[in-house]
Amino acid sequence: MKKTIAIDGPAGAGKSTVASELAARLGYLYVDTGAMYRAVTLFLILRGVDIQNQKLVQKLLDEVEIELTEEGRVFLNGKEVTREIRTPLVDQMVSPVAALKEVRRFLRTKQRNLALSRPSVTEGRDIGTVILPDADLKIFLTASPEIRARRRWLQLKERGQKIDYKLVLRNILERDYIDSNRSEAPLKMPEGALLIDSSFLSKEQVVDLIYNLVRQ
Repeated sequence: MKKTIAIDGPAGAGKSTVASELAARLGYLYVDTGAMYRAVTLFLILRGVDIQNQKLVQKLLDEVEIELTEEGRVFLNGKEVTREIRTPLVDQMVSPVAALKEVRRFLRTKQRNLALSRPSVTEGRDIGTVILPDADLKIFLTASPEIRARRRWLQLKERGQKIDYKLVLRNILERDYIDSNRSEAPLKMPEGALLIDSSFLSKEQVVDLIYNLVRQ
């Protein structure tokens, strides 16, 4: 049975939902690397940092402590920020922040150590290529931009956040471009990964599919 599962894919593909439910079914640790980047992004926003000032970003990273719980809660410097890291402002800023080599290198070792600490399901954008290149199973989960934007828009709507669908779609397309074209660990399909297009699959169907692959 496979012990390290890497799930990569673009924004809004459903990686977090699928990975968390898969980990719960397997009894594995769920490592949400995207939440870690969001926590750093929120930290920089709250500090009012210009992310173009890379020396200042590098210096302030020493002040960042992130904790992920098995229940999916996220803590930044001891304070829970599970909801705060899912706002439209963080959505807009997370890809530029995650493109910074200082941020990626700061989180890389933390993510790898966490994922290898026990059987795990780890999701993000460079898991199968950088964080866990030797993972037992690599998945590249995607969907059309329009469907990914609609899913994200519905999520935000359920949380009481009013935002125009077209703005969500624009953010998705912008994040796709930044994630795929950054110089440091760009988003791409890992070698040996299985491509799953979830455009017309339910969350349960995707989880079942990966679960059966893990159990083989």
